[in-house]
Amino acid sequence: MDLTYRIINVFAKKDDPFSGNALCVFDDAGNMEDELMQQLAQQANLETVFIRESSPEGGRIRVFSAGGEGRFAGSATLGAAHVISCMYGNRREELHLTSRSVDDVTVAPEGKDNWMIRATGAEVRHLTSTPQILASLVGLRLESIHGEVMVVDSGRSGIVLPVKTPEDVRKAHLDARMLHSYAMLLNTEPQVYVWADSGDGQIESRMFYGPSGGVVEVAATGSGAANLGHWMAANGRHGRMRISQGAAVGRPSFTDLVVEESGEVFVGGHVNEIAHGHYVFELS
Repeated sequence: MDLTYRIINVFAKKDDPFSGNALCVFDDAGNMEDELMQQLAQQANLETVFIRESSPEGGRIRVFSAGGEGRFAGSATLGAAHVISCMYGNRREELHLTSRSVDDVTVAPEGKDNWMIRATGAEVRHLTSTPQILASLVGLRLESIHGEVMVVDSGRSGIVLPVKTPEDVRKAHLDARMLHSYAMLLNTEPQVYVWADSGDGQIESRMFYGPSGGVVEVAATGSGAANLGHWMAANGRHGRMRISQGAAVGRPSFTDLVVEESGEVFVGGHVNEIAHGHYVFELS
């Protein structure tokens, strides 16, 4: 069996091959069984996208990680759009993607190598927790909390927590037990998006989530950026912003966020293809 794949960085810096979210994309996975897709995702040890069908207008995909099949996510969507566009001569036209969990997502090109998607609508809940609890959650002083903390769900729910300065973002740290206890109390996923304004439409952020009872920080996240966009809309803030994230884990990333006055939210970023290759093996 000869399977072609590509290693893609999404929300990346254009000139940095070690930036953004890395994923593996198999461009011809129409005949793969679920078990093989799971094994390949475990072998790659990355979020792995399998393009099941493709055309110049879009395609159908499945997304797996080492832990099993995942949901439609921003990185996977933008990476798949980039690969499908390349498969059909780099046409750089609007594409429509589907998966098991989503019927139709429109991915639009921006500039030379960027792609943008519209975030789904969100449920926004205002928190009534005491500021002391919120500050303790992220390991910061009480005066570092700056603005209303909300639970936002635009596909993946989580806490959106504004702090006063980028330095406060850099100092944030989470205790796994407290994260999971607090998420259970709030009936939300164990996910916290800490952010601060850097000026001139720039935002610095960090994203923490809690798989298997622990806590992990991620380099970039489309769902977290979408939740921030809905936080912005709920607080009357609109416009185009650029989010810097990932420096703390050695994977600097940039996410473009657009919040329309209508409340619609768009998330996108740069896509780098950094490697490609073949799996060559015989199945027993």
